Amino acid sequence: MKHYLIFFSLLLALSGCTQKSEEGIRTEIYTAGTNYFESMQKSVEELDQSPSKSVVSNSDHFKDVCTKTFDYGKLSNKETKFIDSVGDLRIAYEHVADSRNPKYKGSFNEESALSEFNGLSQKFINNYKVDK
Repeated sequence: MKHYLIFFSLLLALSGCTQKSEEGIRTEIYTAGTNYFESMQKSVEELDQSPSKSVVSNSDHFKDVCTKTFDYGKLSNKETKFIDSVGDLRIAYEHVADSRNPKYKGSFNEESALSEFNGLSQKFINNYKVDK
């Protein structure tokens, strides 16, 4: 009986390591991705002309979670789709920031970049139940 109790305790402890969010995505990936998204949103609202420190640090953390904490090649389809959605947001975010940067004047249209970012943001919010 004691062996079963130890085994059950270990199993319970290990199951917490791979806890999944409501959307079926590992909590660590979901949290890192949504924090990254929120920092991009804030940067867009603050009219930043280049990625803010918060965006850069959240980007690095998200990358570490997806490649060092977990083996990207072994993630579920839901998780890779979530990661790809965050990547699409990052590209759209960079277009917005670059469109505001005088260094890239004329290279990006701010209105269309904002429209793309806002559209992807809304889709992300709807798909992954992110609080606005």
